[in-house]
Amino acid sequence: MNEPAMTDKHPLPGDSRPRILIVDDVPENLHALMSVLRDEYAIAAATSGEKALELAQRMPRPDLILLDIRMPGMDGYSVLARLKSSPTTATIPVIFVTALSEAADEARGLTLGVADYITKPINPELLKMRVRTQLELMRYRRNPFLFDTAAPSNPAQQPCLLVVDDVPENVHALIEALKNDYRIQVACNGPKALEIIDGASPPDLVLLDIVMPGMDGYEVCRRIKAHPVGNRIPVVFVSVVDATEEKVRGFAIGAADYITKPFDIDEVHARIRTHLELSRLRRLLEDTVAQRTALLEMSEEKYQVLAHRDPLTGLPNRLLFIEVLAHSITQAERSQGQFALLFVDLDNFKTVNESLGHDLGDQLLVEAGNRLQSLLPDPDSIARIGGDEFNIVLTPREDMPSIDLLAQRMIDALAEPFVLDGHGVYVGASIGIAMYPADGADAGTLQSSADAALHQAKMQGRGILRFSSPEMTLRAKQRLTLEADLRRALDRQELILHYQPQIDLISGEIVGLEALVRWQHPERGLIPPGEFIPLAEESGLVVRLGDWVLHETCRQIKRWSDAGLTPRQTAVNVSAVQLSRGKLVESVSAALRDTGIPPDQLELEITESFVMVDRDQSFRSLADIKALGVRLSIDDFGTGYSSLAYLQQLEVHKLKVDMSFVRDMTTNSGNASIVKAIIALGHSLGLEVIAEGVEDQGQARYLRSLQCDVIQGYLISRPLPAAEMTHFLMSFRPPQVPVDNEAQSTLLLVDDEANVLSAVKRLLRRENYRILTATSGEEALALLAEHDVGVILTDQRMPGMSGTELLARARVMHPKAVRMVLSGYTGLESLTDAINRGEIFRFLTKPWEEVDLLDAIREAFRHYGESLRNQE
Repeated sequence: MNEPAMTDKHPLPGDSRPRILIVDDVPENLHALMSVLRDEYAIAAATSGEKALELAQRMPRPDLILLDIRMPGMDGYSVLARLKSSPTTATIPVIFVTALSEAADEARGLTLGVADYITKPINPELLKMRVRTQLELMRYRRNPFLFDTAAPSNPAQQPCLLVVDDVPENVHALIEALKNDYRIQVACNGPKALEIIDGASPPDLVLLDIVMPGMDGYEVCRRIKAHPVGNRIPVVFVSVVDATEEKVRGFAIGAADYITKPFDIDEVHARIRTHLELSRLRRLLEDTVAQRTALLEMSEEKYQVLAHRDPLTGLPNRLLFIEVLAHSITQAERSQGQFALLFVDLDNFKTVNESLGHDLGDQLLVEAGNRLQSLLPDPDSIARIGGDEFNIVLTPREDMPSIDLLAQRMIDALAEPFVLDGHGVYVGASIGIAMYPADGADAGTLQSSADAALHQAKMQGRGILRFSSPEMTLRAKQRLTLEADLRRALDRQELILHYQPQIDLISGEIVGLEALVRWQHPERGLIPPGEFIPLAEESGLVVRLGDWVLHETCRQIKRWSDAGLTPRQTAVNVSAVQLSRGKLVESVSAALRDTGIPPDQLELEITESFVMVDRDQSFRSLADIKALGVRLSIDDFGTGYSSLAYLQQLEVHKLKVDMSFVRDMTTNSGNASIVKAIIALGHSLGLEVIAEGVEDQGQARYLRSLQCDVIQGYLISRPLPAAEMTHFLMSFRPPQVPVDNEAQSTLLLVDDEANVLSAVKRLLRRENYRILTATSGEEALALLAEHDVGVILTDQRMPGMSGTELLARARVMHPKAVRMVLSGYTGLESLTDAINRGEIFRFLTKPWEEVDLLDAIREAFRHYGESLRNQE
């Protein structure tokens, strides 16, 4: 047939984009491929094999060819054979674009030298990914830096593949097919795969299943790509999942390719070879560039040291510090931020220099510079600008102490003795501080302000710090005094614990306590935690403070346990510093060991934002703590990241709704919606939900209507010292929290055996349910006609009407009621039929486990409440 004009289409001269030749005898297919690729590539097109061979020989030749198989006259196999037989076109990668899917067709193409297959209908993202892979591989092969690219980097050792799959049959099939060409490692789940990646011998390529229990393939791939070593390892998904959007999702998180089960082993071999070679060439080029960069840096290093470094201390000199300061001003201007300029001057250096000599004086300066540098988040932010004077730029960050505390640490560090020639020498230091932009918007003004502050510090007695602003100096003095008092308070036992109770919204029973630290200052009285806890975190004292709170709480739990008063759990708050820098796991283990309390009586409260400060370390610590048997809860949920992904990974037991949402939820519809959503989210994840800051009956009533589990707040009690809390526990009488809809607490029990009804009622006596009882189906239907009932719990085998027949009628006549069966009859046919028709919410067996039955009834009422809200 006549070829359309597009067969002569060829990239314009001067077009530097990669060149792709598309070959297909169907114009619609050509247009579809061209529309996907034309923005990124220079396109040539042909509708026959003969025209394709002609265009492939033209200069400049194509960088890649997309070739249809089924064409009249010369088919794709013939075109491929001709291309590979010609020296001028043999190295051009060819991708078959075809509707063929039989294994024999793939094997034939791979034997002839095809680089890859893409099947019709084409998905744009998959097409682009495969094209980019082949073009990148072609560029590496042509790179002059990469010599001897055909041979592996170590021919004596086979490449290593890691196969990750939870189905042994799949693993065995891959091992059998690949064992002669590769070394094989196997992982049956995601955590094991990550352990191998992090080990001494990571693999060269990962074949990863997607659908696995626990951690799925997407999450495993994401974690591999976040790992410094794993980021360089190609990951190929091997899965039965064939949905296009799932493949694109895999590419978005770093997967190199995708093979769909059941797979053709020739295709698997081809994909593995492609990505192993591409990975090897990438590494070779990266290493080559790194070596050349290192050589260049070495050649410049001497000049940099001579021009910008202090020859004695190795710190930046005045010249380099001027550049650092100018850069800091530019950055602060752009970000509308601030930073501090510190002038540090040694107080008695002149005396040391004159009495001990310049050699020991130089040694002291080197040691002083090292001490200062060790305290800084950025070691290049300090300079020795002359004599015994150092300049420092400090930009506030979340993971560093405030400027005043850090400056005081420098003064304390320099006040420690320096050992010179066997003698302890004391010098000390004074510091002047100027803040950008408040104390100067340019370098000159800022330096003058810091110098003036340093002069004032020296005039006032040395060994102190001064801000350029008198107000900031006053605040710094107050904070530093409070920090010193807090250090002494830990030694003088001025800290005390108060406890606030948590009650179950159904039973009204106390189910937990929260330990809250208070500081009884000898002069200032009771200092609120909001004033000293942030200071403890900034100064690092929170680790020691947290250890004391943890051990004291466990000791008090032991005292209450011995007195028979122990609540289910007592919670202790954990700070970000304890998670990331403290030895929290060891401290928890020691507290449990020293007191002998059961681990599940202790609960640790963490905030999600604290976990994110050092996510990896926090996750490890929390996993180790949970393994001890300690309970975990997320505090202040909704005020931080509120990430569902991280919430699932943390695997906590409870969720606490922050009091800022609870406080006005009965008058603020926005907060009411947030509270409702958090409770629903917690329950969907199987978590117990606690609302804190509950102060009145209206809030408690509303929270119960939302099926919240537990409340905490002044409605129950303010936080009390241990002695008062002991009396509170002894005299407490559970309150009843009313519900808006009586059915939300009304339970109908149906059983023809009076002793069973009596036993269930006895089990539920503390649950504050309104309980109706019936001994037959007919009696139960009469009660349902007279009362609104939320949950029906019936026996199966009763004279006359069976339990499933009763529930079938109830479903029609009272559809809102949640229906459950409690029976010793285990015949499955009628029960299965009833469940399939939606007549039964849950089936429970006699004899029952008390905890399971209580939980099932609570879950049923929760389900009833949710169904009511969904109908609103």
